[in-house]
Amino acid sequence: MCIQSRTMKALVLAGGFARRLAPLTDYVAKPLLPLGEKLVIDWVMERVREIGIKDIAISTNKYYEKQFRYWANCKNYDINLIIEPTRGEEEKFGAIAGIKYAIDTLGQDEYLIIGGDNVFDFSLKPLIELYRKKHAPTMAVYDVGSYEKAKRYGVVKIDSQNRVIKMQEKPDAPESTLISTATYVFPKTIYTLLNDYLSEKNNPDSPGYFLAWLSTRVAVYAQPYTGLWKDIGNIEEYRELFLKYI
Repeated sequence: MCIQSRTMKALVLAGGFARRLAPLTDYVAKPLLPLGEKLVIDWVMERVREIGIKDIAISTNKYYEKQFRYWANCKNYDINLIIEPTRGEEEKFGAIAGIKYAIDTLGQDEYLIIGGDNVFDFSLKPLIELYRKKHAPTMAVYDVGSYEKAKRYGVVKIDSQNRVIKMQEKPDAPESTLISTATYVFPKTIYTLLNDYLSEKNNPDSPGYFLAWLSTRVAVYAQPYTGLWKDIGNIEEYRELFLKYI
């Protein structure tokens, strides 16, 4: 069942250069790597489209632009491509600055923002429903089941009402095994806070830093998920997942 709002847009983040997956990503954007009969980004698009969001944009960079245009044409997707004018790691905007760049182009609105390298099989419907209930920034979180694994991610602690009470980006001593999956729903009012965050010269890259900063200023909520969720962080993790789906 579609639960799209009147105006909600989806923004898929694909502006990174994924150097940990080199040399694969020397030639192919990480979200466009194959995974079974689909590409990584196809997993994301399926989850976004099934909740009825039709206004979808993908934020990438000049280096990978032609690849994403070819993919979109092959899929016959009616999407916006937001192209950052960068061609290498040393020039990249970073995810948070990239979100602002995209919103500057697309306009202020409600946004589902999701990393283009997410591989997951669960519905985004509960996330949208929690956002509607709380009328506040909301993120999807996943229990990795291990404090050691949690060290690699943005770690989230929530209370009984699903409000985020603490968030740590890649902590040495995680206080939870719940981690952020780079999947967020933001109200229109987030734009002012995004500007404030960047004007204070905070880290412009990992979204976890912004969410940690944001949760100290406004209520932020988290929707826990189970099921399949994978982060392709390096060649070995990609290989393992690739072999599972061939």
